Amino acid sequence: MSVPTKSPGDPGKTRRSHARANRARILDAAVTAFIADPDASMDDVARSAGVVRRTVYAHFPSREALVEGIADEASAALVAAMGDEAQQPDRPDLAVAVMALRTWPIGDRFRMLLSFARRELGEQRIHDLLGVVRDRDVRVVDHGQRSGVFSSYLSPTVLVALAESMTMTLLDQANSGEVQDSGESFAVAYLAVLGLTPADGARVVDEARHWLREHPDVPKS
Repeated sequence: MSVPTKSPGDPGKTRRSHARANRARILDAAVTAFIADPDASMDDVARSAGVVRRTVYAHFPSREALVEGIADEASAALVAAMGDEAQQPDRPDLAVAVMALRTWPIGDRFRMLLSFARRELGEQRIHDLLGVVRDRDVRVVDHGQRSGVFSSYLSPTVLVALAESMTMTLLDQANSGEVQDSGESFAVAYLAVLGLTPADGARVVDEARHWLREHPDVPKS
């Protein structure tokens, strides 16, 4: 008696893969739509994604859920961009510059969160979003203070909080076109908050760009 052979492929796996692809397409379309118009509707997002309205609602049952999905996507992208902590430079000033250059493109892509997610999700959600990198920043700044590289006029936690507020300001300025580089201004400003002169900060940022070129296996964005 012959044993029935299993048909190749896994229909369930295929459906899950298709659903993930649709979800990613919808999120990308939503980012684009909300950058163009913060009041874009779910229908606008569906048209931009090339799917029917029902597909959007299958993944995100409300506009708030869609905005939350974008925030979650931004959080995951930040984690991916940071890479493995063990792979960061040992020198704290260089580590800060590398982290700034890695994460700026993520903030730049999702900067429309500043224009409407604050209103729809609240300031606390934005604060929580940055929490995925905050602990590492605090550790690096603490190391820099203990080694004499960074100023100690404020605690590491307060300095990182200042840098986060500055990040919001710079992303707002990117929205208006005043900041147009790839994170160099952000990195120099961050290092200035930590006590480096702008000239020294610019030199460290140049080193960071070289370091990233030498470590292509480490995610940049």
